[in-house]
Amino acid sequence: MEQLVSYLLSTVESSYEDLAHLVPCGSFLGLFDERPIKRTRLNGPPSAVSSLPLFEFDNNETTCNAITTLTLNAIESGTIPAVDVLRTVVDAVRNIHDASAVIDVAFRSLFEIYKTRLEYHCANRYNADVGAEQSVSDPHANSNGSAQPAGQRNPTESNHGSTASGGLLLRKVSSATASKVKAFGDEYLVLTNLFELHRPRTWVAAVRLMSMVTKLAIRIMYGGTTPGEPPSLSAGTHAASLSEISGLNLLPESVCLETIRQVWRLLLDSATIEPPMSSVLSSARRTRWQIRFEATMELFDCFVGRSEQCLGHPLVSYYLLSRELDPGAVVAESGILTSEMQYIVDLCFGRKRRLGRILLPPDGSWPLISHTSRAHTVKHVYDQPAYALVRDSLTFEETERGPSANKYVADLLYQRAPTDEIFAAIRNHRIMKKKAIAAVASDSYMPNNSSIGLDAGADRFYGSGDGGPANVSIAMSDNAETEKYEVSQLLLDSMAQRIEHIVRYIQSQCDFETLLNERKLNENSDPTMIVPRNIQYWEYMNEVADQLYYFVLFDAVSYKDVHERFFATVFPKDSDIHPGSETRKDNSYIWLLLQLFHIEKVSAGPIREDLAGDEDMLDQMLQMYNEQQIVSKDAFYLRDLALQAAMTHQQSNIRDNQGFKFRHPRMGVAMPFAPVVYQLQQEFGRQFKDENYELLDGKDICSVMKTATVSQLRQFVVPNSLYTYLVPPKETIKKLQNDSTTYLEGGNIGYRLLDYINVGGKHRLLQLVYKMMLAHELGPQFQFDGKQPSVREGITCVSPHIVDTVYRLLYNAPYSNELMMKEVLEKLRRCDKVMAMGNARFSPATLRWLYTIYQLMNCRLLRFFKYYAHASHLVHHLRHSLVHTSHRQLYSSLECFALCLVNLQHDVEFLQALMNPAYHGIPLTPHPSTMGTVVARNIVYLKPKDAWFECAMLSRNAVMVISRIVAMRGLGDVPGLSLEDCLDSLSPLPQYWAPSVVRYLPRSVRAYYTKNPRVPKGPQPSASAAAIRQLIETRPVHNVMLLAQPNPQVEAGLLAFYGEAKRQPLFLFVVWVLLERLTAAHASADGANPSPSSDGELKLPAMMLAVVRRVLLSFPLSQMSTYTSSLVDFIIGCEAERGLKEPSATTKQLLDDFMFKYYLIHHEHVVFALTRGEHDLRADSMRLALTRYVLLESPSFVERLSEWHNLDFQGRYWADYSHWAKQETYLTKFPEFFEYEGHLVRNNMTLDPQPALSLPIYYENRMVRLLPVLEFALGRLIEAEDRNLLREVLDRMGILYRLHQVPLTTLMNTLSVYFNAPTLHDAAVIRSLILSLLDMSQQNFSPEFERFVRGETDDAQLIDEKYICRTMDRISRAITRHLGQPEKDKLPEVHYREIPNPILLCLTECVVELLTWWCLDNSARSKDRLHDSTKGGLSPSTEPEFRAEEDERQKCAGEWQLTKQWFDIVMDPSKRPECSVGGSAALYIHSTGVLANVLPDELMAFPYVRHLADIVLHEPMLKTISGPKRYFSFVEFSRANSSGSHRYQQQKAAAGTQFAATAVFNSFEQNRNHRMVNRPNTYLTLLHSIMHYGGTGTFNALAETIHSLASSGEQLLCSDIQLLYLCATVGPILYRLVDHDALYVQILGDLVLIMAQICPRVKTLDTYTNTDALEQVMDFFCFVKDQFDPGREAWRRIAPHISALPSLLRYQLQCIVDQ
Repeated sequence: MEQLVSYLLSTVESSYEDLAHLVPCGSFLGLFDERPIKRTRLNGPPSAVSSLPLFEFDNNETTCNAITTLTLNAIESGTIPAVDVLRTVVDAVRNIHDASAVIDVAFRSLFEIYKTRLEYHCANRYNADVGAEQSVSDPHANSNGSAQPAGQRNPTESNHGSTASGGLLLRKVSSATASKVKAFGDEYLVLTNLFELHRPRTWVAAVRLMSMVTKLAIRIMYGGTTPGEPPSLSAGTHAASLSEISGLNLLPESVCLETIRQVWRLLLDSATIEPPMSSVLSSARRTRWQIRFEATMELFDCFVGRSEQCLGHPLVSYYLLSRELDPGAVVAESGILTSEMQYIVDLCFGRKRRLGRILLPPDGSWPLISHTSRAHTVKHVYDQPAYALVRDSLTFEETERGPSANKYVADLLYQRAPTDEIFAAIRNHRIMKKKAIAAVASDSYMPNNSSIGLDAGADRFYGSGDGGPANVSIAMSDNAETEKYEVSQLLLDSMAQRIEHIVRYIQSQCDFETLLNERKLNENSDPTMIVPRNIQYWEYMNEVADQLYYFVLFDAVSYKDVHERFFATVFPKDSDIHPGSETRKDNSYIWLLLQLFHIEKVSAGPIREDLAGDEDMLDQMLQMYNEQQIVSKDAFYLRDLALQAAMTHQQSNIRDNQGFKFRHPRMGVAMPFAPVVYQLQQEFGRQFKDENYELLDGKDICSVMKTATVSQLRQFVVPNSLYTYLVPPKETIKKLQNDSTTYLEGGNIGYRLLDYINVGGKHRLLQLVYKMMLAHELGPQFQFDGKQPSVREGITCVSPHIVDTVYRLLYNAPYSNELMMKEVLEKLRRCDKVMAMGNARFSPATLRWLYTIYQLMNCRLLRFFKYYAHASHLVHHLRHSLVHTSHRQLYSSLECFALCLVNLQHDVEFLQALMNPAYHGIPLTPHPSTMGTVVARNIVYLKPKDAWFECAMLSRNAVMVISRIVAMRGLGDVPGLSLEDCLDSLSPLPQYWAPSVVRYLPRSVRAYYTKNPRVPKGPQPSASAAAIRQLIETRPVHNVMLLAQPNPQVEAGLLAFYGEAKRQPLFLFVVWVLLERLTAAHASADGANPSPSSDGELKLPAMMLAVVRRVLLSFPLSQMSTYTSSLVDFIIGCEAERGLKEPSATTKQLLDDFMFKYYLIHHEHVVFALTRGEHDLRADSMRLALTRYVLLESPSFVERLSEWHNLDFQGRYWADYSHWAKQETYLTKFPEFFEYEGHLVRNNMTLDPQPALSLPIYYENRMVRLLPVLEFALGRLIEAEDRNLLREVLDRMGILYRLHQVPLTTLMNTLSVYFNAPTLHDAAVIRSLILSLLDMSQQNFSPEFERFVRGETDDAQLIDEKYICRTMDRISRAITRHLGQPEKDKLPEVHYREIPNPILLCLTECVVELLTWWCLDNSARSKDRLHDSTKGGLSPSTEPEFRAEEDERQKCAGEWQLTKQWFDIVMDPSKRPECSVGGSAALYIHSTGVLANVLPDELMAFPYVRHLADIVLHEPMLKTISGPKRYFSFVEFSRANSSGSHRYQQQKAAAGTQFAATAVFNSFEQNRNHRMVNRPNTYLTLLHSIMHYGGTGTFNALAETIHSLASSGEQLLCSDIQLLYLCATVGPILYRLVDHDALYVQILGDLVLIMAQICPRVKTLDTYTNTDALEQVMDFFCFVKDQFDPGREAWRRIAPHISALPSLLRYQLQCIVDQ
């Protein structure tokens, strides 16, 4: 190495001495001289080198051979890596003087060196491939570890092939071979060090050298020969590589791309500093830049396989080359490029644009729908980093149809999404946007020496004025303060947009032109002046006021920014004014600002500063004031007195009141109405002082508005008064249920008053209630007579009216009051963690608090929690409490809440929560900046150590909920989540399900129960009656229950005997048998009377129930539903042993006594036991008879249900002021017992042990707790296929569903799961189901649907095109944030409706209607019962029957006339009666995409996806073959450009025009403007809308359709445009498909197979010509490999299809995958 360095140094020095050779000679430098090349040679080394003792030159040895020999010896020595040796040589060559002839010799030396290195690497690669194996640590060491001279062969070398100088055999390890290949790539990249911008001769020589080395490498790789090359080197490995996809190229793609990047960017730099000028000698001679450009073109041709020596053998695809050659939009449009480079850049840009239209949908303006969009819909395809480069090439009109953070936030605010979801959407969009910008910036390039004219372009494309990709972070900053400001502006923009929309809409619906008498207004004598005729529109203002208050309160948006934005909205700058943007002055803006005055930091901050200073903000408010509104026909005190209220609120901060009118003359127009404000204050104060609470109860709308107006005048006056009304100073103590549950009687605030008081008042009132009543561990706090808050003796509970006020405030101000709910949930989680220790001992106050909160959530806040951002994880907050709670009354509420909470779940996030052991609670912060790391971390899904539910009722209910989620939502969007682990984690042991249940489960859940060996093969057998009688006889301890006096010792033995868990289920059997004996004895004594009469009531032994109670109290609470199920099975078994087919009257009466007389078991547990799904009810008449009895015939239950009917509980419970009185009446007549003490208490017997602490009951009772179990049983009754029983149950239980908080969702879920059940294919059953679950006065269904519900028609054929168009319009209006008045009057207030999201509400109603029509449409051809051949139980052999049923259902669904008509209307605008084609076309398509994925997939999504085959095969636009297109040759282009030919430009224009005529892949807007005549484009838009909202099910349908086309053979597919169209169906979902390996590979393989079938039909394919479509197809596959590489194993599976392609395309595709 020292000799090499010395020799190179001398050579460099000689280049400076030999300056006579100003005209270079030799093959490399002769390019610069057009005269004949004169070859010279420098013989012998300089004297300084020849004197070295270690190396002497022969006189015949040339300088070239000297450099080559020294370099190879240095490499073979092994002391220095070959790359470093070559880098030394290259650096020396670079330092040779540019004008010296020595440089020619040096470059020829480099070529000889690289030729030898190439031979060496190729030989090593070949030997490794054929199986030679030798473990060596250094590639140039022999077996002894010593250096081996050049040219010597290793004696152990195999005869399978020869090696080059110094070559040794390599290990037969693919990684070792790969490292060698990578080593040559590294050596190849060393040559790029020769590129110097200011050394043109060296630069051109380096490019030529790389071209020669590249050509040699290609010829060797593809089996060619090189002159003078040993025969062994011709053993190319391409054939083996094609079959195995080995990916070991001598020149890897990454090396070539790096070379291209460096050469091209240096060429860009040279274009700016060395403009191409004509030579001074002759204008015809080429300039230096042109020579440099031509040399570069030759190198590029080598890479893409267009060079003559390596034609058709590419190293780099045109797609990747185009990506590297495109410097970015900033440089491309700057005008600094030469014409040659500009043409190439435009060519690359056009190629990217054509690819972008394949990879991105024709219209991507999919709305983000909160609560129903899957997680991936937040991460839009346009935001994906992989698509960023092609998206950047689209036009502005195409990209504006994509997503933006502003659209996301505006959609979420309109849909009343939780704040955490809003901030999560912003964060996700920010993350994706940063990645996309970084991807674009990494591929963009800015010339180092030029910035002229780039600032404007950079500002356009990167959002900054500094002009470069390095500054793109300004648009998406990582700085916390900058991000906070960006979020603030984003929220402000979205809020201002929404507020302006609402204000304009209210203005359009109100009459502000018709004026009324001012005096009437001032006299305050006309109540119509207080409340306008269309007050319902103010719900929207209350909603945005709550959102705005929240954002300002928690510093997400500043008050000053809000004030400035409102003023700019009313008085826009001249530059902001455009036609249609004028907004009239409106007092609503002042009213909204007034809401913010009640935030203390706003009032004491910017407001006070402004009033103490120049009063600019006050002056702007005066300018915004509209004095005409207050005297108009639709005047509204609450809005129109906002300015006067603001002055009153800030009276103390206004300086110089005397001169106020002179400073602000405009105040004069508002002063005439100031007396109204004064009168309202006086009236409110007078009534409150006189304890006249007419203005506070809120029952009169005029009183409501007066109080609401007063709430705006003074800080906290109204909320403090309302709190005093709730908690009066007079101590009137009342009882809830007994002496231990007492409360202070107070007033009941009307819900309307809470709706209309200012947001600050709501926030303040809830703070007071929570702090004083619900937040303290010691119980309710009271503050009388100016003393400190403290607990009052004799008052243990809060008033029922206070609890009502809490949920009403949470519903009408969910944003501003959400933090309180988070605190409550966090307290529950902490209590649950304490429960996990197993020995928790809570104070009485804590137990009352827990029970109160659980009741509040279970009976009033389920609607709030259903769409809460953290609803799926709330199961973590009660997990341990369900196991370790020892208080039975508290457990009953917990169990009911757990049932309801699990039933609420509607998204796969619930399954993620089950598998997320790292959950640490809800973040107690409203600020977005502190939530950045909460969701960002990667969650590892793990099965928990302990089962989630020990209660069988809870675990079985969870299985049904998970099945529903999988069926309706799918699991494909959550990689890493195991459904089997989720199901395993629900219960300690898997449970058996009857075949009648399993047939309705989704396939993945069904497979778990049919193939899992841990699942029982049948129902668990129950003990026989004989065994229980024998147990009683053999265990004398049971006699203690029949004694008249207590026997402690025997009783202790009984407790010890049933202390073992495995014996506990037997105890209820024993009690049943004993009571049967007593009943029979009593009947014998009274005569032949089979059942006890009321006159001769059964008298039990005095101590029997006391002993039973003590034993049952020792049983775990979570097992009681299991023990009850065992008892029911035992009862049925006993009746079967007697030979009965239906239960006897004695059995029924005894079961009734167990439930309602002795209170030994719960009624809801019995209902669950009969319908738990372990037995097939279709073949079990005994269970059906008992089910009928417990739900319809049980005397005690019938009595309770009749009383419930008489009390008439209202469905609108928030407006039912008498609800508590009805609850009291019911509990007085039917008191609640939780510790089996009911019969003992009624007989005045002493209880031992004493009952636990009695907790306050506000909402719960047995009927309420039955409701979630009834929802579970509803599915089993449908599966039982007994329509009469189902109808009777529904008709009788409809009154209970009035208190169901999510009945519409329950109805939709039921129809979605059982839409193919024969039981529901009956008009009477469907009508009963709808009327039982729904209060039709709270729903906004279509007139056709309401006519069916009323019984006016049962014919689904009446549904026509007009109905379909109206349904489309409904969904479209909801999607576009329409604020129109609903078709039906007297609907509930928006915030009290079941579904607050207007889009989701509309979708749910439409789904219910469509599924109803489906059931009616199938009523004629549906069977009464499904065929059943699974009586032997579940096994894998039953799966074919289930799948056959699925196939039959899908076939039937595909023929549904309604979806066919819907599809025709979407595709063809001429079939839309009374519907405009204009701007609604895209909305109709996206509405269909949303609806198709809310409906069951079989009904709409699958048929529409499978329609792809018809489009591909029958559309004429797709059946034509695209025009021929010649492969682009860079050398030909450079030659044509030098000669002045315009052939390339003409060919480009002609080809572009020819292919663009199809317009299949253009923007949908162009298609819409031409009345949607382009059906393939319309269908592609529809398909991607369905795919966007769809899951794995729709992907499978698409894959099956493509596979069917690929399997059809060559007789169907005939066009390359058909293939390109299929690629376009897959392109926008690649980023999701890549997570599903099998599906992904199948689709790619089918596309390659179709390509192989189509290519023989294309006559223009040859070595020089391709087609437009196939060119884009190849670019598509390049994009797949580059961005979404499925992995080498996947490509190996596709390899047989690649081998079937024509040779040229096969080589091109091989170039793509063999990396």
